[in-house]
Amino acid sequence: MIDYFNPFEYEAATKFTPEQVLDFYIEDFNYSRFVHSRRNIFLVGERGTGKTMTLRYNSLPVQHQAARRQNKETDYELVCVYIPCKTPLTHKQEYQLLEEFQASVINEHFLVLPIMYGIADTISQVPGALDGADEERLRQELAFTLSLELPPGMPLLEGLKQCLQREVARSQRAINARQPEAFYDGAVSFSAGVLPLITCLRQAPALRQSHFALMMDDAHDLNLFQTKILNSWIAYRDNTLFSFKLAVAKVERPTLITSSGGTILEGHDFTLVDMEQPYQNRYSSFGKLARRIIECRLSKIGVKESPEEFFPENPQFTAELGACRQEARAEAQNKYPDGDTKKITDHVYKYARAKYFGGRSPKAGRPPYSGFDMLVHMSTGVIRNLLEPCYWMYDRAISEANLNQGQAPQIQLISPTVQTEVIMERSRRKWEWLREGLDKSIEGCSKEQATQLFQLFDNLAVHFWERLRQHESEPRATIFVISETAVSGSDELQELLEIARRAQVLYVYTSSAKDHGKREPFYVPNRMLWPERGLDPQGQHARVSIKARHLLAAAQLNQRIPLEPEQEEATKGLFDE
Repeated sequence: MIDYFNPFEYEAATKFTPEQVLDFYIEDFNYSRFVHSRRNIFLVGERGTGKTMTLRYNSLPVQHQAARRQNKETDYELVCVYIPCKTPLTHKQEYQLLEEFQASVINEHFLVLPIMYGIADTISQVPGALDGADEERLRQELAFTLSLELPPGMPLLEGLKQCLQREVARSQRAINARQPEAFYDGAVSFSAGVLPLITCLRQAPALRQSHFALMMDDAHDLNLFQTKILNSWIAYRDNTLFSFKLAVAKVERPTLITSSGGTILEGHDFTLVDMEQPYQNRYSSFGKLARRIIECRLSKIGVKESPEEFFPENPQFTAELGACRQEARAEAQNKYPDGDTKKITDHVYKYARAKYFGGRSPKAGRPPYSGFDMLVHMSTGVIRNLLEPCYWMYDRAISEANLNQGQAPQIQLISPTVQTEVIMERSRRKWEWLREGLDKSIEGCSKEQATQLFQLFDNLAVHFWERLRQHESEPRATIFVISETAVSGSDELQELLEIARRAQVLYVYTSSAKDHGKREPFYVPNRMLWPERGLDPQGQHARVSIKARHLLAAAQLNQRIPLEPEQEEATKGLFDE
């Protein structure tokens, strides 16, 4: 078997060791600055946008490894504790056997125990964190304060972790035996569990001034009781000892209501950081981040070429697109004889790529999709979407290379042919997934809704293809807003769009609207869908207004979406290239 390393691995960040996190994570100083603050932070974004990686990178064990690499002392001023919420414990349903008050108490208990375990486990992974502390005194104080019998002859934190695991098992047995009175006596609250634990640990000299950042990953997976409890802790006014950093999915944002019925407010109780990047051109933040990510990955296999050199553009595509640009420029110069530079540039931007993608003969087949810029645009602003096709391209390049004596060859670039083959294959699979039915993989999606979603995206692709060939103003637009939403069936349409977002075939952002500076959502289909339909993944950064009734008819009746040129709304500025 050939043993080789694929630098574009895109597994979940929870599967990475601390060393791998350090190897692959590209630090965004904006995110780190927020995590390192003492404020409560919500990191919001869909799967694959880097939420978990950001939390894990900033966790104390990873930062300890980073300090060792740099021959520095570990900094304990901020102790970041990574706590996954997608665990069997937080998904326990036993609380449904109890009345509301007891259910709330038990849910807090099941939420507090993994936080306490996470704190103990985090500190135990850093040698020397408790140096200088009177361990026997600390053991006695923890046992007394937390009402735990720590096992003798075992390292303090390892014993504490065992006690917490035993408490989990005891709690579950008590609930399953329907003995809520006995269990209630042993339930632990945040103030009786987490706060005393932090206070005791701060007796260690290294931790005396430490602030504990409790990083709750996938907080949207908590049940309603747990979410309200967590919000109550976030509403706590004193952030001297601790703060919360929550990673939540945008499409499943949890409630902001507390256990007492109050509400936590953005800007007052927490700061929200949107980790999704709506703009993917080379000048945008995501474009620059994507470059740094690919450069880092290439360095792991000793490749010194730039991302553009490693993922070269098809030379025929480059030449033909260049000819289309010259044609569009000549048209603009005839149309604007006064030589207005901006008008000529805008004309070329709008129509050059449209001429290439829309003017191709049906016999010519699909365009040769390739090049680093193409990959960045097809990612639709999601890091995992960027890495996935790169992973399969590298794997295919290894398979097709001439293997010598059982060793993997050195890959210096991915040929445009391999890039095109993989992109077309991934695009076809995306459509097959839509066609076969999202009901088989997306919770809450019925068979009827799955069929309607395929019909909706199928008609959106047809609509954008017709625009590409016929529209006079914004032919390459593939982003849409919804107009005239006050129609029968609008709730059904929104439910379909929410399912599409959970399936990550649709992304939603907000921007200013024409109507007196109001904010409105705009919808971006996953651009990996477009190669199979011959569309331009780079698209044209303009928002096409589509009536809600037309979207409903496309989904429910499989009707085409009509072209309405007067409804389009162009966006400028950062979009322009």
